[in-house]
Amino acid sequence: MLHVKPCLSDECEKIYAEVAPGALLPAGIDVGLFSDGALIGAARVSFGEDKARLEAVCLLPAFRKNGFGDFLTRAVMDAYTRSLPVFEVAYVSDYFLKFGFAAQGDKMAIQSDKIKFPSHCGH
Repeated sequence: MLHVKPCLSDECEKIYAEVAPGALLPAGIDVGLFSDGALIGAARVSFGEDKARLEAVCLLPAFRKNGFGDFLTRAVMDAYTRSLPVFEVAYVSDYFLKFGFAAQGDKMAIQSDKIKFPSHCGH
């Protein structure tokens, strides 16, 4: 079973080192993605006065292409768009367009109350 929860940085650093060796991530909170108790992915979120910023989403290679990254990303966005007025992504990716994000230079941003969570269930 999949679940997300705050994760100790040391645990998540192993994921970041394997998936993005040499990447320097700003300080923040790590959210771990667990499958049957094993850590399989991590996301780092940093914070400003009125915003949350997704710095990275990393999955172990064996767990990619199964929707797990989408699950982790949506969980993080849902948690932090409920408490802060702005949500940013530290990079530009077409993935975030479906949620309503707009590119702003080398990042993407949205007002939290404008974010959409599209569904694939056909409704």
